[in-house]
Amino acid sequence: MASAARLRRLGVARRPPAVPGAGRGRAGARVRLKLVPLGTSAGRPTLLRGASALAVATEGAWVLCDCGEGAQIAALRAGLSLSRLDAVLITHLHGDHFNGLPGLLGTLGLEGRQRPLVVAGPPGITALLQHLERAGSLGTGDMEVRVLEQQGNGGEVRIEGSQFLVESRPLAHRVPTYGFRVALPDRPGTLDVSRSDAAGVPRGPLLADLKAGRAVTLPDGRVVGPEGLVGPRQPGASMAYALDTVPCPSSVELGRGVDALVHEATYEDARAALAHERGHSTGVEAARIAAEAEAAALVLTHFSPSVNGDNLAEEAKSIHPRITVAEDLAEIAI
Repeated sequence: MASAARLRRLGVARRPPAVPGAGRGRAGARVRLKLVPLGTSAGRPTLLRGASALAVATEGAWVLCDCGEGAQIAALRAGLSLSRLDAVLITHLHGDHFNGLPGLLGTLGLEGRQRPLVVAGPPGITALLQHLERAGSLGTGDMEVRVLEQQGNGGEVRIEGSQFLVESRPLAHRVPTYGFRVALPDRPGTLDVSRSDAAGVPRGPLLADLKAGRAVTLPDGRVVGPEGLVGPRQPGASMAYALDTVPCPSSVELGRGVDALVHEATYEDARAALAHERGHSTGVEAARIAAEAEAAALVLTHFSPSVNGDNLAEEAKSIHPRITVAEDLAEIAI
């Protein structure tokens, strides 16, 4: 991010088409994702929980959902390579979700990052980063930061050269807020070479076409399709990140059919009125959202320092059968 002009030029991505969910309800082994909670506290860090941040990782790459204070230190402790970070997804501009971003960008600039970094966030994030840059507070040098400011109903968050498929949807908080869905693309099924040999398909490029799901024409003129030769596609894993928000239809759609819905659970159900007043949800409400969305698993996070995450899960376990309480640096495989 060499200048504020570059930020202005790259500024706003307006409602491109949404990315469809990956791997829902299909046979085959899943391509794996790993969730690494880097901060699970609401409002402020505590001795055991940092401010909001979650790494979504696969082999060789990761994206960061929110970047609260201390996120880059937690990432280093988790063994995540900053050079392999593809994008930062900021839900909203409350400090506990954003304050770690300037320091992270400065570190990447100091390390001489060569490839662009995507930063997606709500309206206002472009102006905020421009202001920090003009004040000399970022120190990103020649690193290019591609700021994708989400608008309206959200949509695809395009990360060039990345295997991650990301889309955003607006949530219901006190300030403009967007949740994110992150998925890996489906992979072709396994080719049974013995069957393709028996069908007379010669070894070479035609096999790649078959594996990709395309029919091929053999030298003798016969057309052979992938049916019976290639196994089911391997669906990519998917997750959704919904915070901060009161229960809303958009969070249901964001989490529709995902392998894991990461949802805020700021308060216990007895304080639902307080949660709604402050733009938040309870653990029970998060479970209802996950159940309605038919998410395979629910991960609770964003806990008020005054509550116990295990108690929130206990309240909600009758609503959704698979609930995990996020703990800082405790990896979750999906």
